[in-house]
Formats: sequence, structure tokens, C-alpha cells
Amino acid sequence: MFNKFVVTLSAIVCIATSAIAQKPCTTDEHYQKLVKQYPQIAQYEEQFEAQIKAKIAERTTAAGPDTTTYDIPLVVHVIHDYGVENVSDDALYEAAAYWAIVYMKQNADTSGVITPFIPYIGNPKIRLHLATIDPNGKPTKGIVRFQSYLSMSGDDEAKFNQWPPNMYVNIWLINTFGAEDAGAAAYAYFPSSFTYQPYYDGVICLYDYTDNTTKTIPHELGHVLNLEHPWGNTNNPDVACGDDRVDDTPPTKGHLPSGCTPAAIYDTVCATGYTKTYTSVLTGVMDSVVNYPDTTNAQNIMDYTYCQEMFTIGQTMRMRAALTSATAERNNLYSPANLAATGALAPMPDLPPVADFIMNKATGAGAITDARTFFMTFNNAGSFAFRNASWNDTISSVRWTFSNGATNPTSTSTSTVSNQFTVPGWVTVKLVANSNAGSDSIINTQAVYAADTTTVGGGGYQQNFTSEAAISNWPMFNYYHNQFQWQFYTGAGYGDNTCVRYHSFDTSQRITGDAIGDHDDFYTPAFNLASNTTSNVFLNFYTAGAVTRHGIGGGTTIVNDSMEIDASISGGTRWTKIAGYNSATLANNGLYNNEFIPTSASQWVAKGVDIPATYRTANTFFRFRYWPGNGGNDLYLDKFSISPFPAGVEDVVNSGTPFNVFPNPATNGCQLIFKTGNDGAASYTITDITGKVIFSANKTYTANSVQQQEVPRSATPAAGMYFITLINDGVATTQKLVVY
Repeated sequence: MFNKFVVTLSAIVCIATSAIAQKPCTTDEHYQKLVKQYPQIAQYEEQFEAQIKAKIAERTTAAGPDTTTYDIPLVVHVIHDYGVENVSDDALYEAAAYWAIVYMKQNADTSGVITPFIPYIGNPKIRLHLATIDPNGKPTKGIVRFQSYLSMSGDDEAKFNQWPPNMYVNIWLINTFGAEDAGAAAYAYFPSSFTYQPYYDGVICLYDYTDNTTKTIPHELGHVLNLEHPWGNTNNPDVACGDDRVDDTPPTKGHLPSGCTPAAIYDTVCATGYTKTYTSVLTGVMDSVVNYPDTTNAQNIMDYTYCQEMFTIGQTMRMRAALTSATAERNNLYSPANLAATGALAPMPDLPPVADFIMNKATGAGAITDARTFFMTFNNAGSFAFRNASWNDTISSVRWTFSNGATNPTSTSTSTVSNQFTVPGWVTVKLVANSNAGSDSIINTQAVYAADTTTVGGGGYQQNFTSEAAISNWPMFNYYHNQFQWQFYTGAGYGDNTCVRYHSFDTSQRITGDAIGDHDDFYTPAFNLASNTTSNVFLNFYTAGAVTRHGIGGGTTIVNDSMEIDASISGGTRWTKIAGYNSATLANNGLYNNEFIPTSASQWVAKGVDIPATYRTANTFFRFRYWPGNGGNDLYLDKFSISPFPAGVEDVVNSGTPFNVFPNPATNGCQLIFKTGNDGAASYTITDITGKVIFSANKTYTANSVQQQEVPRSATPAAGMYFITLINDGVATTQKLVVY
């Protein structure tokens, strides 16, 4: 069931291994978690179980065998980030065909079932079909694709764009599960969970567990149709004897991945002497005893052996009973009206392709950067690499068109096109994809940014973010096209009403989707810092931020946002981190249950980054990269500057303020920042709120110089409010200091 496959071009290479996780399927864990959250499910489950038993008894006493074949529409959602998890259409068609074979007992490996269980091999008589009509009535091939960072850490939150679960069985494919399901290959939900969690109903599976030799998806569809693991859904495999409420699957401890070993196939630990007695539904008298095999059914598709070859007759009856029940509206799936609405019985349509492309890593000498390159100078030796990712049909030809004086303004490459640009700015890319069934096109007017190498200044530069036009050469990238993003903002600022904001507050009231794993960038223009090779050079800015408990369930856990600043002296082909911040330094305004918007200067804090000498070149770029976290809130950024002084000192130098206290509030001491007079003499006194002097100092500094006088934490021994009076050049000035 849990073998893996890798898709390389048109070949599928199957890999079988037993060195795999201990719980390949986490359906039981999700069921128990949901029952804990909604205890009513357990009661509902028992009611449903009574219905299932009644239906099975009804079938057992019917005049003839149940020969009905049920047709079920499927849709496969490929949740990807353009990696190997973006499985080809052809590979999925082949996989879906195999799933259908299993559910009609046409899988050839049933010939390997051991003798005791040959009489018990069941035929579900369920035909699985990829849908040919989507919920909007448009033609489809039953495969859809959605780009998301959650492909790399998915669980229920990665179940984007569910199609109505009473019309289609939804299957989501991802690259990697998150921590909750680490080690799993897949999981699903039982029908009884539907009332409380309909928007997650279906199967989620790792992309490399869907090929035409594994039975991972058939196993999970068994859960969708109310089959348990043979050891029961309140048990754990390989721990204790358990039962799945199906008579012809003998009690078992179950088997963690073992392969078709004799020890697993002929396991008798829990099944020796296993019999069942039956009471006539007509007379109420016990009238039969069935002596089932004394060997556990280790070759069962619902076990973990890697040797899954069959469903039993009892399991097929149980699945068909669940399918004909109104619970979770499973009985609508095969209704004639639904089969017509989903096109399940119609032939696969020949549809035009869906045009799509993605950026690869830059190519050329010295191009070592992120996995994908979206920003690079217009005359860089490296090249942007554009990769065709069109799908939905076999692509016969394509046509690329590029703006900005591309070295290859047009191309017919069906794979990758490398380009350099002679005109700076946002680059427009158009891709037309053709097949025998038609064509489709995509136009992206901000595909990549070819940065200008003309510098905007060095020391003394300041950007106040006064308008979008003023920062037209500060490109912002929202890589996943969602609400978490950098943006120009009107409505707050440090000293004015405009700034740049990272929108991290979650306003979606989402059912699916998660902020963790996302990231977004905005870039500066080029700076000439070559003349500042000996003295310090600071990258300064002001921020105002907060955190929130607003989010999934309104819980109390706060997941930190973080931001880093990177520098590049290679025109964007290499980036190096020079500063990093977490919520402790970003969320200076604490907890806001609503969306945070700063309303006063006191809510802003200064940040200064000492630019390493290596990055003080004639052409240096900076990048602000932000990672949102669940429970984050908005971060506002303003008053960017390049200066010989750190933020705070710079304010004193430029504003003529007598002195400044930085930081304020303070936790581990602070600094007095001031400019000395003609004699250089200065003194300061600290008093508490009663007026008592608790610290004082006198010193002579260099005349007419900017000074940063450290005030140790010991000068303010207790948390509270203090007053600092500075006498400088014969003038006394007092400011408040808050100590935490």
C-alpha cells in the first residue's frame, strides 16, 4: 500500500521499501482528535454502525446476490509548488485507472492471496471515474492544480478548493506532511466525521504514494467508505489484538511495514480458534457457526504490510452499506442525477491546455541564489530562467514573448528559456501553449524585476514612502498571491500618514490555508556605499508591530512572525543575511486582538543595521524578507535611511533635538544621544517619580560632537518611570524614561 513512486519525464520508477514510518496512515489519529473535539461523533458513529449492520443483514437475507455496480466520481487536487510533487497528468491517469481496477477486483495480485483467504476475496463492485464536469458545469479531466507553500507542510489546511463532497470524492496530493502527520503517507475521514468537518472530507496523500503498484489511495478510500484498520480504529498497529467489526477479517495486532514475509502472512497470534456464531434474522435462534481462518488477513488492503492484495467479502458489504447510506450524503455520489452533473460516465474530453510557467534559479557564472530568481539587475551576467509548466493536455508547441529588450524576445522552447534584459523595470511575459485540442495563454505583467544599476545615493539617503510613485523602484513580490504581503499603506506612518506595511493579520476566516511557510520580499534600489569603507554605515528604519490571538479557533498559541534583511553585491545573484528579527523585536506593541494600526509616534521603534564592510560597494542592494506566522499581526515600516549613525542618533543629528533616550522603554540600560557644545562639558541626573536623585554623572567630551553616553541598567535598579535631566552647554533638558 505504501510503496513510493518517482516521476521522471514519462517514466515511472517504483520503489518498494520497508524502512518507512511507523504509522503510514494517520486516519485513526485524526478521528480520535475530532471525537475529542466533538464527543457527539462517537454516539453518531454507533448509530451509523447500527445502520450498517442492518443494511448488511438486509443484503444477507435478500432473495439473490447484490449485483449492483456503483459509479463514483473523483477529483484529484495537485497541491504543489512546481516541484516533483506536481505530478504529470499522464501519471495520474494511470494511477486512477489502477485505483479503479482494485475496486472492481481486477488487480492481478489477488492471485497471490494465500489459500485460507481465497474464498473470502471480495469484489466491491465500485467503479471509480475521474469527473469530466466540474462544479461550475465546465468540462474537466478530473485533475486540478493549485500552487501553495503548504505542499511542503500540508495537512487539513492544504485541502484547497474542495469540490462538493456529496458530488465528488476529493483527493489531495502534496509533497510533505506537517509535524502533526510526519511519517504518514496519507489519511482520510470516516463518514461519521462529515457533520462536524465537511470541508475536509476526502483523502490527502503524498504525491509519491499514488502509483500503479501501491494501494495507498484504495486504502484511504476504504476509510472514506467506513472501513477501519483490521486492528480497529481505537487501537495501534502491532500492539494488541483488535477488531474492525468485519467478521471475515480475523482479529489481529496488525502489521507495521513488513512486506510479504511468512511471519506476517501466516500470523496466527490473535486468530487461532476464531469462529463467529450467527442468529437467524427470521427466527431469532442461533442457527450457524462459521469457523474463519486461524490466520490473520495480513494481505488485506487495510493493513500496513506492503503486501496488500484484497478486500474481504465482509469489507465490500460494509463499504457498499456505507455508500448507500445518507450519512455524509455518500448515497448521492452514484445517483443518476449526480453522475450526469459530474460527467462521471462520459468519455474523457479532449481539452485545451492550461498555460502556466514558473521561474527557475538564475543561470550563468556565479548565479547562486534562492530556488527561484525573480529579481536581478538588467545587465547582469546571470540570466533569468523561465520554465514552461503548462498542463491539462499534451503540449505540441508554445510561444514565449518577453518585454524589456530581452535577449530572446520570442521563443518556441517547450521547456526553459533563459533571458537577460536591457531595459530595467517589471518584465511582462506571455506564454501561449498549444495542443491538438486548442490553445491557452497566460500574461504576467510582473513576472520578474530587472533592477536598474543606477544608484540612488549612499550616506544621507532617506526614503519616507510618501507615495507609490516614490517607491516605484522598490519592487514587492507576493509569491503566492494571497493576503499575506508587502504593500504601500496610507493610514499610518512615523510622522506622516504613509508607510510600507506587511499585512500579516489574517482576515480570511479561512477553512483551509495557513500562513506558516509563506514568505514575501521587497527590494531596495542600488546604493553606492563605496566611499564608506572605514567608518560605520547604518541601514536604518522604524517599525511598529503587534501580535494577535486572532486565528484558527481563536486559540492562545502565538506563532511568531519573522523578518530578515539580506544584502547583495552581485546584482541579485547572491544574497547574504545581515540582520534578523522575530516577534520579540517586531511586535513592540504587544497583543492586539483586532488588526493593529499605529496611531502615535510612541508606537514606533528605531532599528539600525550596521552594514558589514563587505557590502559597502558601489552597487549594493538590500532585500526585506518576511515570514508570516499564524497569530501574527501587521508590521509597519517607515523612514528608511542610509546613515553614518544608527537610528535614534540620526534623529538627534538631523532634527536638532537637545538629546534623545534610546531605546525607550528600556530593559537593559539605554543611551543618551546628544550633540556637545563648544566646551564639551555635559552632566546628567536620573531621578525617580518622587524627585529623589538615584544616579548622576559628569563628563567632558569632544566639543561639537555627537555622543552616545551609555546609562547602565544598574542606574535604574527597579522597573518604573524615571526622569533624566541633561545639562549640556549650560542648558538643562528633561525627558521621561520607562524601564521594564
